[in-house]
Amino acid sequence: MNYQEAINYLNSFTDYEKITDYEYKNITLERVKALLKKLDNPHEQFRSVQIAGTKGKGSTCAFIFSILMEAGYKVGLYTSPHLIDFKERIKISYEDDMAEIRERLIEENEVIALVEEIKPYADEIKGLTFFEVYTVLAFLFFAHQKIEFAVIETGMGGRLDATNVVDSLVCALSSISFDHMAILGNSLEKIACEKAGIIKENSLVVSVAQPLQAWREIEKICKEKNVRYYRIGKDFIYDVIGQNLDGSILDFKGIMDSYQNLHIRLVGHFQTLNAALALSVIQLLSQHEVVISSLAVKKGLENAQWPGRMHIVHRNPFLVFDGAQNPASAHALRAAINMLFIPKKSILIFGVSKDKDVRGMIPHIARSQNLIILTQADNPRAMDVDTLEQKMFQFKRIIKKTKTVQEALCLAVKNTSNKDDLILVAGSLYLIGEAYIALKELKIPNY
Repeated sequence: MNYQEAINYLNSFTDYEKITDYEYKNITLERVKALLKKLDNPHEQFRSVQIAGTKGKGSTCAFIFSILMEAGYKVGLYTSPHLIDFKERIKISYEDDMAEIRERLIEENEVIALVEEIKPYADEIKGLTFFEVYTVLAFLFFAHQKIEFAVIETGMGGRLDATNVVDSLVCALSSISFDHMAILGNSLEKIACEKAGIIKENSLVVSVAQPLQAWREIEKICKEKNVRYYRIGKDFIYDVIGQNLDGSILDFKGIMDSYQNLHIRLVGHFQTLNAALALSVIQLLSQHEVVISSLAVKKGLENAQWPGRMHIVHRNPFLVFDGAQNPASAHALRAAINMLFIPKKSILIFGVSKDKDVRGMIPHIARSQNLIILTQADNPRAMDVDTLEQKMFQFKRIIKKTKTVQEALCLAVKNTSNKDDLILVAGSLYLIGEAYIALKELKIPNY
């Protein structure tokens, strides 16, 4: 089997990341558990922390991974979706020939070997999905690499997510808001119930401040599971000291230690909350005799990377990529843009998936734009530009339509004339992934 054959095999499974109309009730953990059992339960061979939420969970995972890596632990990171190459979803730390701690993605030859190992068993189980098989592949890879910790981001929900087979030491909940309502439920209570489904008995739980409806569900589940839970803003306190286009500075006071003047390079006020959640997880791990120095915390936060989220790709003029895809994340993005930029001209490249709340996003994402360029990712879930335009018909702005992300970027660049102009690409991580590729292929002068 070569790499393309391995990819073709993985892609032969139903991929719900490309489908919007499916029955959530058909999702089950039994298929994943069955496949893992045939492979001697690799997910039980390492310790794990798990993060669920609507927004911010990926960044939180990136912070935790970076801190654990700096602390000298061999750690794995599993996230979704990817931006360009699906190997981005699986990452590990390692020690190079100079005894320096580094990180790397899973390699093609490793994907091939793992697919060959999994295939005979996966073929025996009906109904497996792409995400389920790839999650098992990640856990098997981590076990083979003998990692000590896995930092795991849930997919869409939590309770029935394929990642929820792990028995996490710490379960963390990032910000919960409306998204995937057709699948997870049309109320914050229902959505929170699904997200908080990652909470296990005997685990420690920490959550950012949540809407009251969501918090009631989280608290109820914690009591049912008889677990100790902690809250950002009560048990863990953070203060933002300063922020600019190079990141933010924050202080943090926890139940174990306090830190001052911590620098994060991820841009945007909302990233300070994600950093605080990550620091809370790190402190809770100490209750499991996990030793992490203040220096590892400082270096880990500063070195953490998470592309596609308020990423300043270019300056003079500014080009910013952000995967904001629901009203809450669009609001956070707009607040960050208003705080950090004073553009002469602002241009938005916008594209979303079919199941997204476009009308809820528009007041935030499109405000103060001089030009809006509609486009769509090359993905079956992408909303076509004509439908998107209809949903924006009441919004009085100059709107142009393009068929591809490449075309949209070219049009946006042609409409900039000042070093302080801003091009913002937002609405979908799939869109952002294509924007990275397009920017590289276009070779636009000075970009």
